[in-house]
Amino acid sequence: MLRAGIVRLLCGTAALVCLAPAARPDPDFSGAWTFNAERSSVRWLPAPPAPTLEIDQRAGKLRCVESPVTWSAALDGKSVKSVSAGVVMSTALKWEGSALLVNMLISGARGDFTQMDRWKLSNGAATLIIQREIVRRSGTSESTLVYERPGPPPEPAPENAGPVPAKPVRRYIVPAGVRIPLSLLNSVSTRQSAEGDRIYLVTAFPVLAQGRVVISPGSYVAGTLTRVTRPGRVAGRGELYLRFDSLTLPNGVTRDFRARLGGLDGDAHGQLDRDEGKVTGDGNKSGDVRTIGEAAGAGASVGTIAGAATGHPGMGAGVGGAAGAAAGLAGVLLTRGPDVTLAKGTTVEMILDRPLAFDEDELTTPAAPRVN
Repeated sequence: MLRAGIVRLLCGTAALVCLAPAARPDPDFSGAWTFNAERSSVRWLPAPPAPTLEIDQRAGKLRCVESPVTWSAALDGKSVKSVSAGVVMSTALKWEGSALLVNMLISGARGDFTQMDRWKLSNGAATLIIQREIVRRSGTSESTLVYERPGPPPEPAPENAGPVPAKPVRRYIVPAGVRIPLSLLNSVSTRQSAEGDRIYLVTAFPVLAQGRVVISPGSYVAGTLTRVTRPGRVAGRGELYLRFDSLTLPNGVTRDFRARLGGLDGDAHGQLDRDEGKVTGDGNKSGDVRTIGEAAGAGASVGTIAGAATGHPGMGAGVGGAAGAAAGLAGVLLTRGPDVTLAKGTTVEMILDRPLAFDEDELTTPAAPRVN
């Protein structure tokens, strides 16, 4: 019986080994790739994307010709320094599941910056999607670059063949005036922000058109601060003017527009002017009056004590109160009013200024990977 039990145990172990999945090989990015500008979303890159990529991946190494720059590195996470076309690069490659992380420290004619890529192949390996983040001292920008393998040339049509009927393309249109809730990804304020600074947001709820989800939650929206006014010391409130510039779906499809601010979270520090798309800070008149009153009261108390010592308590109180009020007024004049602040996570509402149209194939494109 012991021998039979051992045999059954060995057979069961063999069955488990047979059922265990084989190790999945790493994706191969080798080949010639052509940049697709229509499917890409390019924002504030140091240089235009290379029109073609020539990638050779073998023996644990990857070599990439990204004209006019050529670089190579091992697929083991170790940093490799190289110089090409006057550009100095320190490159490290690392696998993250089926995605390849390409981290580079770059210096040269285009400036000094950090470039962090996440490469991912689509199903069928016909498309290479690169999520690129550029980090400079002045800030961070994110882009989605889409490269495709050149397909085989079309076969010539028979001489007697008639015209090929065009396949109808279904379009989904989000009309102008639709309100889209957004969540702010970076905080802005009249104290720290400047005119021209970028703002980044993400959609909080799905937007439907013709019964289909067209703009899914998690789509990116980029905008610009067109004017930043700090609150004055005597008069004038702080103001932030916001403009929304573009929408990027999770699969990298992008639309440009000029949308305005139509709603603001109730917890935000500021008041919204829907007609102008600006956020105005709260006033501080009550605080100014309180400051002057407290200073006058303290001055009167000190004046009363000093006047009593000289035999004129009433005169001392009047003189001290006037001096305290003057000191309080000076403090008010040297202090700015409350700044306008929209913290990270603030919910705002965007109103589309034009219809957004999407073709069926743009909505069925696999979602592009995101940089965590």
